[in-house]
Amino acid sequence: MKLVGYVFLTALVLGACASSKPASKSSTIGATIDVETMRPSDAAKIVDEFAAKYGIEPQPAPTSEVTSMAEVLQIVRGDRLPEYEAARRFTVGKHGAEALTLRAYLELSLAGAMLTAAGILEEQQTQAMTELRQLTGPSAYRESSSQQSEDDAARTAALRARTEDLRKVVRALEVLSEEPLGMGADFAMQAIRHDATSQLGYLASASSYRLSGQWLEFDRAMRYADDSEAKPPELIHLRAMEALERYANPAKCRELLRQTLAHDPDFVRAQAHLVLVAENVQQKYAELQKLKAMSPYHLVARLAGPMIESEYETATELEGALEHEPY
Repeated sequence: MKLVGYVFLTALVLGACASSKPASKSSTIGATIDVETMRPSDAAKIVDEFAAKYGIEPQPAPTSEVTSMAEVLQIVRGDRLPEYEAARRFTVGKHGAEALTLRAYLELSLAGAMLTAAGILEEQQTQAMTELRQLTGPSAYRESSSQQSEDDAARTAALRARTEDLRKVVRALEVLSEEPLGMGADFAMQAIRHDATSQLGYLASASSYRLSGQWLEFDRAMRYADDSEAKPPELIHLRAMEALERYANPAKCRELLRQTLAHDPDFVRAQAHLVLVAENVQQKYAELQKLKAMSPYHLVARLAGPMIESEYETATELEGALEHEPY
């Protein structure tokens, strides 16, 4: 199955939080699909139906073909999803350690983008579930169900549908990430077989292990990568994400992400992760503006951007109001 469909379907999901179209009162996406055993074709259908239901606009298609490996590198560094399929077509048949390493990063960055989107949508699902419990849970101050307003009943039904829709699309994106993750891991191993001293090959391999949560294998790959005196931004970025995902240390993650960008100011993925690990809404907003300047159609900018900007506006308004309150 062509991955290009998956790429653009993922891009469709990114406007979910910004959409003003209300959800329907019942979950209608993937009605006949078993969420736990879905195949990639089923997952693509779910994402497609999710996009249609919530009125999500697709990203514009690329206007030119990829003609060099240098362009592929820029697409990878910029997480430019609409151009991934053109880059994949260009790299078919390209061998040698360097070409195989770049092909590995192309697939792994795609898998990582899908998993990042899934993680953010899962946060939205958690928020919807919290609101649902607030509406339906026991409370000494809540009216009986027979006295609930029609508006409350409609909100409850919409939240139930949204929660289920998000659960389905999160799982779908996880399923769709499996193919590029597997291909990226294979290309990384091929690159290492071509050149057992390739630091970037080992870093690509470590990236595949990080995305799949295989930390012991990650350690082995990183030992080979650390043998070199060079400290490329990919290595620092991997250590940053290890600090967050393995050791739950967002402060260390932020420090290493900034080091990554100091080495390579165009490393868009590091800036995207700075948005995610910012300490408060003011910092999130500031990091988001930097990300949008670097890559306006990035997954994080499209999906989390409207939510962060809305939260920032509310916080700024509240801060101004509190300054005038006589306490």
